[in-house]
Amino acid sequence: MFEFPEWLQDYQIEDEIFGEAYEATLPPQRAWLKKTIAQVYSVNFPEAPSKTWNVNTWRGGFETEVSTAPLEWALMLLDRKSVSPVRILSALVPALAAGVKTVLVAFSGEGEISKPVLAGFELAGQEYVVKLPQEKVEELIAALVHCDVDGAVLDLRGTPDFVAHGPDVRYWRAPQISSISVCKEEESPDMDVLAFAHPDVEFVEVDEESLEDVESDAVVVPAELVGNALQNSNIVLAHGQEGCWIWNGFNSSFFKRECIALAVAE
Repeated sequence: MFEFPEWLQDYQIEDEIFGEAYEATLPPQRAWLKKTIAQVYSVNFPEAPSKTWNVNTWRGGFETEVSTAPLEWALMLLDRKSVSPVRILSALVPALAAGVKTVLVAFSGEGEISKPVLAGFELAGQEYVVKLPQEKVEELIAALVHCDVDGAVLDLRGTPDFVAHGPDVRYWRAPQISSISVCKEEESPDMDVLAFAHPDVEFVEVDEESLEDVESDAVVVPAELVGNALQNSNIVLAHGQEGCWIWNGFNSSFFKRECIALAVAE
């Protein structure tokens, strides 16, 4: 059975720090974090069984048998530039929904984990969070690469200095989000909520006519313009979803190990 190194316990974030972060995050802000967690869970089908074994019979007299099971471990890497609670939760929740056995969050470098990010972990039930010196991060990665157990590294650091790789390690680097275009309609969207969800990005105001020329990393538009926005943007948030997030092309399947067999049909 896989276990992370015992020495990580010396760097565990204490419960009272989680509690302080939770209290420091306003109830309406916590509601947006809860909404993000719930929606990303739903998209990733948490009600599905964690392990499956499917047998299909094909024309030509053969069968395929496919088994899937969650990875044993996942490691999320953060640094002082990892400050968007919803983007971080949208990367974490698919691992939880997939049933990954052990998920660890490791913060390294100067500064502290932001309170909204810690509050998001508290709401998601992710309490295994450590703050490590850089040399300990490198030691941890080296141990994981050579542990011969399938796992995944989620890199949400603003300034990554290495890429984890190994035969049993999957690596995902979160796309950098530096600007979000916003198409306003009366009092929507709530710009204070957007600033809370993405304290590290620039918001660029656009109108319906200029949507096709938008080059931002994501756009926020009225519901009736979602179809138009999808023509040119990879991530679109309708008004009423401005405090949430979902990563395009990244879901719980990343955290599943799949094996396939060819057999003779009976």
